[in-house]
Amino acid sequence: MKKFLALLLALVMVCSLFAGCSSGQKETTGTETTQAPEQTPDTATKAPVSAAEDVITLMVPPVSATYFEKVHEWADSFHELYPNLTINIIETSWDDHNAKLSTMSLAGEAPDIAEVSSSAIGTHVELGVGVNISDYMDAETLADYDKNALEYMSLEGKTYGLPLYLSIQSIGANLDMLTEAGVDVPKVQQNGWTFDEFVTAIGNGTKDDRYGFVFASSAVTASDMLNIFGVSAGINNAFTSDLKYAYTSKNMLTFLQAIEKITTSGYMPNYGVDASQRMVMCQTGNAMIFGKAMPLFEGNITKNNKALEANDGTAVEGSIPVNYSFLPVPVMDGVKESCYGTVDGLMVFRNNKTTDEHLANVMLALNYLCSGDVAAYVSSELYLDSVCESGRAVISKYTVEGRDENNLACASREMSLVVAPPTGLTAEMSSKAATLMELMIAPKFQALLAGEATAQEMYDAICDAAFDQFGEAGCETGSIQ
Repeated sequence: MKKFLALLLALVMVCSLFAGCSSGQKETTGTETTQAPEQTPDTATKAPVSAAEDVITLMVPPVSATYFEKVHEWADSFHELYPNLTINIIETSWDDHNAKLSTMSLAGEAPDIAEVSSSAIGTHVELGVGVNISDYMDAETLADYDKNALEYMSLEGKTYGLPLYLSIQSIGANLDMLTEAGVDVPKVQQNGWTFDEFVTAIGNGTKDDRYGFVFASSAVTASDMLNIFGVSAGINNAFTSDLKYAYTSKNMLTFLQAIEKITTSGYMPNYGVDASQRMVMCQTGNAMIFGKAMPLFEGNITKNNKALEANDGTAVEGSIPVNYSFLPVPVMDGVKESCYGTVDGLMVFRNNKTTDEHLANVMLALNYLCSGDVAAYVSSELYLDSVCESGRAVISKYTVEGRDENNLACASREMSLVVAPPTGLTAEMSSKAATLMELMIAPKFQALLAGEATAQEMYDAICDAAFDQFGEAGCETGSIQ
């Protein structure tokens, strides 16, 4: 299995060079926030911390607009608290972060702490470089973090890192166009909407020069639509609560048939839209609703509106003023409403120089960088709520001013609808699901959009591949309730 994963990681490393804004790509806003936070020492480790000099390596991409600037300030503040401990920071881009982390891990030179999306944890655990932090961090410290968010950072009862933020991903839109299309937007934000209402809206919003709906779906970002918009059909995760593979369910066939109908109706492009273009299409008036969308896009669009007003040449070319609405994903008949969420956090890695004494120091840095003022600052800059109690206690100091109240309330509501991965998921299951999505399902979905495959043909291909990987008994072939 490890040889297979090593080959897979090599493939992922090559693909990441060409992926651009992939499903792992994070999007930031230029909204200004306040000064770097101050924190106080805590007891984050079970083992006594040595007074010897030690260097902790942290590898991170630009998590938010000012993260690189602030993380150096936080490292300095940490050093003031623990003069014998130094955090050495390796900065990466979103395009090369995963590939660089994989290369270092395979060579036994992984950083002590690195930013990781929850969906990637299984691959690193399978390689034997993950560290169960509950062996080194006391229960009181772990209790600060929301159980739901911690579950994203866990596999088989072991916790491999701490959550930094829970990113909710849904759809966004031009408020004025939606209203013109007959949508009561505040009502939808407060109560949700049906899939039939959604289809009617995008039909009304489709014009000669405008699609009612676009979604990032080119290359590997095809998985975004399946993951994020799939909740409309009741597919919350790759596996059901009883650990059966979910993409073989009848819900998946219903979802694919719905996308096929929307595409052939002309309400949605019959080609893969680049991730970098879907919000631009909304800003230029060529799309009414777009996805994936996040609450922080309100900051991006507000910034562009100000650039248009100032006429300073920095606005998106051909863009128009847009009133941004963050929206819930619609739900089909018989489906319980939910929201797709993914946790990004800081994971602890073992390398060829790791010792238990060093890991005790790593735990101090890990908790410092994921809790309190640091967590509140990062969450606020991403327009999100904090996922730890210590962060929520101080988040009011960093809240971005001028946010739309309806968008704020909708985002808060959506966070409450996120369904965590099922308990008992193994690293092998997670890794197999990720491989199926990237190498088979995502390409088939692009063929569906282009009219080169039918919904039934794609569903049948998924079932064949999944049965081979998980066994038919390990796949859900009925309906997910």
